[in-house]
Amino acid sequence: GQHMDVMEMDAASHTGVNDIRDILESVRYAPVEARYKVYVLDEVHMLSNQAFNALLKTLEEPPPHAKFIFATTEIRKVPVTILSRCQRFDLRRVEPEVLVEHLARVADKEGMKVEADALALIARAAEGSVRDGLSLLDQALVQGERGEPVRTDLVRDMLGLADRSQTIQLFEQLMAGRTPEALETFRTLYGYGADPVQVTNDLLEHCHAASVAKMLGPNATRLPNDQAQRLAALGSVVSAGTLSRTWSMLLKALDEVRRAPSPADAVEMAIVRLAYAADLPGPEEALKKLQSGEPLSGGPGGPSRGGGGGGGGASAQLAARPSAQPSLPDPQSFEAVVALIGEKREIALQMDVQRYVRPVAFKPGQLTFEPAPGAPANLATRLAGRLKDWTGRQWFVVANGQGGGETLIEQEKKAAASLRAEVEADPFVQSIMAAFPGATLGEIKTLAPVVELPVIPDEVGEED
Repeated sequence: GQHMDVMEMDAASHTGVNDIRDILESVRYAPVEARYKVYVLDEVHMLSNQAFNALLKTLEEPPPHAKFIFATTEIRKVPVTILSRCQRFDLRRVEPEVLVEHLARVADKEGMKVEADALALIARAAEGSVRDGLSLLDQALVQGERGEPVRTDLVRDMLGLADRSQTIQLFEQLMAGRTPEALETFRTLYGYGADPVQVTNDLLEHCHAASVAKMLGPNATRLPNDQAQRLAALGSVVSAGTLSRTWSMLLKALDEVRRAPSPADAVEMAIVRLAYAADLPGPEEALKKLQSGEPLSGGPGGPSRGGGGGGGGASAQLAARPSAQPSLPDPQSFEAVVALIGEKREIALQMDVQRYVRPVAFKPGQLTFEPAPGAPANLATRLAGRLKDWTGRQWFVVANGQGGGETLIEQEKKAAASLRAEVEADPFVQSIMAAFPGATLGEIKTLAPVVELPVIPDEVGEED
């Protein structure tokens, strides 16, 4: 900030043509110390049209000793004539784990300690912006007590916003139709001081990100990697029509939350409405089912949980018809999932699951795992899609877990090593190895127990 050949100007407060003329007059002179004279214009989109026009001639034929650096957050407001004469660099958001490490280094240099979870909250609230993250860190350090680490609950209260991971969890619960869990999650967020309007806005963003990830992949969401992976997994198992209807309902809910006397109550009513409607068939699908005589699903709880209202007679007639569809499997454990893959003869998928999946958490309809090194990028999407086809229900398979257990291949290798160690320690085996120097222990096989056949008595011929 003190170099003689570097000039920085805030275009937001110096928007006129006279400010640009001052720069253009100094451009003609050679640098004093450095190889180049560098002009940094921050928020360049705030310049007036006259200022841009005055700058244009110099950008067409810049002096060899001058460099211009333009920074902006509104690239569409910069005239095309300016953009065509510049080399453009789009700066991506910084990943949360990188930002956490940077904030930890800054806090350490300041002689302050911050809890790891508190740094994670700050990094997520910064949404990939290092500047915003440092500003939030400054606020947290000021509120911390001298000699004590900055606590997570203090940072959460300071932010006053919902934790993104919690709102993503809320969105997953909504799309899975788990109404009681969704209500409890929202009440927890509200108890921490989350703004109901902000929570609804976050749900809208998650719906949009899941839709984009469904069409273009996780990288198209422009979200940190952990959030993008979770929403991509959700988008892979939810139809585009359901996501579109959810978006419309959330827009309506946002307007209700803003106008309601109690915004929190409005969010809870929206949660009930969304969780029930998440699993309803679309108009086209419902029409096909009516024409074919198939039963209509009544939301997450099935037809029995559907409320009253018109159409009850038709629903009763459809429900009374016996279903001819065979019962679908519903794995209740990770091992049952692997067994189901084997039954379906999906050899490639079975090998990938056994080799790369380190389970973190499992419950019917949801699997979180830590991918082993070398895992395919689309493993979670493939597994969720096949499980939905086989079980007839939505599966949320998330590949961003940490601290997972061992893969099935690792478990088999560990068991084989343990068995070999046990056999080598057997006194009888040791005596054989000692009797035959240079012998090695080969493959270990567990023989099946001998089945004794029943004795068949000799036939005795009897004459009538």
